[in-house]
Amino acid sequence: MPSLPVIAIVGRPNVGKSSLLNALMHKRISIVQDMPGVTRDRVAIPIQIDGHWVELMDTGGYGYVDADDLTDHIKHQIEIAMSRAALVLFVVDCQDGLTAADNEIALLLRTRSIKTVLIANKADGEKADISLGEFARLGFGTPVGVSALNNRNLDLVFEAIGRNINLNDAPTELPTPQMLVAIVGKRNAGKSTLVNAIAEMYGQEGDRVIVSEVPGTTRDSIDVRIEKEGKTLIVIDTAGVRKKRHMVTNDIEFYSYHRAQRSIRRADVVLLLLDAAEPVSEPDKKLAQYIAEQFKPVVLVVNKWDLARAKMREQNDADAPAVHDSQLMEKYREYLDEELRHLDFAPIAFVTAKQSRNVAEVIDLCQHLFKQANVRITTAKLNEAIEEILSERMPGSPKGRRPKIFYATQTSVAPPTIVLFVNKAENFDQSFRRFVVNRFREKLPFDEVPIRLEFRGKGEAGERAANKTEHSSDRITTLQQEKRGKLGRAKKRAATGRRK
Repeated sequence: MPSLPVIAIVGRPNVGKSSLLNALMHKRISIVQDMPGVTRDRVAIPIQIDGHWVELMDTGGYGYVDADDLTDHIKHQIEIAMSRAALVLFVVDCQDGLTAADNEIALLLRTRSIKTVLIANKADGEKADISLGEFARLGFGTPVGVSALNNRNLDLVFEAIGRNINLNDAPTELPTPQMLVAIVGKRNAGKSTLVNAIAEMYGQEGDRVIVSEVPGTTRDSIDVRIEKEGKTLIVIDTAGVRKKRHMVTNDIEFYSYHRAQRSIRRADVVLLLLDAAEPVSEPDKKLAQYIAEQFKPVVLVVNKWDLARAKMREQNDADAPAVHDSQLMEKYREYLDEELRHLDFAPIAFVTAKQSRNVAEVIDLCQHLFKQANVRITTAKLNEAIEEILSERMPGSPKGRRPKIFYATQTSVAPPTIVLFVNKAENFDQSFRRFVVNRFREKLPFDEVPIRLEFRGKGEAGERAANKTEHSSDRITTLQQEKRGKLGRAKKRAATGRRK
């Protein structure tokens, strides 16, 4: 993976650093809220400038006193960004004017001899540009006056970047990630700890995101690039999910939850992190439901397993024989099957993220599911599976209508999408559809990933395909008739006629 020059955006709280990142990217990357202290972690995203790739990095507000005692954590992340930066975009607020906090940041940048471009945000028009001169006292010349909200003078920011760093040293190509892995879960389940463990394991910083006992520390979705066996992977840390009633009254948590949902949609594989020391909760079930609705391959990652294992052993009778770890895992699997029934196909990994225990196995499992979700099955093999399934159970006959399956084909991967061409889709109830999906899991190499099953009746874009493959439909229709005994009687009459 090529090393990208880092351009860090720094400044005091609420000057519009996140708004500037979003404006330069033309995307909503960082959460923007009209209050200080929203951004805490480093939010990094690759951006192409003049055909070369650099990494644009948003940071928290320097000098902000966090109500959750995360001030030192936020400051540490800002200092890491500065130390890595080839260039700093120092953002000040044109409307507030020069402040003591701006002077403090300027002194820090000059002391460390960090190459800096001064950006005055909220300069919404030419009249605002008149007040830019006072910021020259910071020692970085007259700032570039921009309005991130109105997309004003953003081209001047790109020009300033091009003048201050040698873009020729930046790569012209960026490897396409082989796989995106989103880590989701309720608050304090250990998502950020797991992200840091993964990053450190594959040669990145061990403190890539803030880890704290304070619930709700992570707010943005953070992309962390790693390289494994020559392949680029992206691990996405997300905000912890709370009960719905809390999100209604808190804008930041509302946006954080929707960023987590977007991360699930983006991901190739999802890690649903469960706190083994606590019962499965409403947020866990809500996330599981959303993952199932999006047909995403998922690993149920049971974190803090060391604590849960010790607790389960304490609950056992002291005189009873010692319970083996595998027995405890099996017991927990049965518990999850009951609580998260719609994800009963998903593999389970037991980890202790704080000690990096079994973390490598989780990434291996993600790659296994990614490969499985992208398998294609031939139409012939699918129709053989359908024949076997129908020999076990025929669909019911609602209102006296006989359901018929003509043939099956796989139309897509990730998720594996199988279309059954039938006479009338509404003739097949949910019970039979679930039965077919479960039997497909046993007969096809999709035992641990979601399968999207579609029934298409004649006249629903399936009639033409069904007519073209009449020979395939004959085989399955024949099997259906044999099941009902009709074809058997016809053969018997024909045989009797021949003997005569």
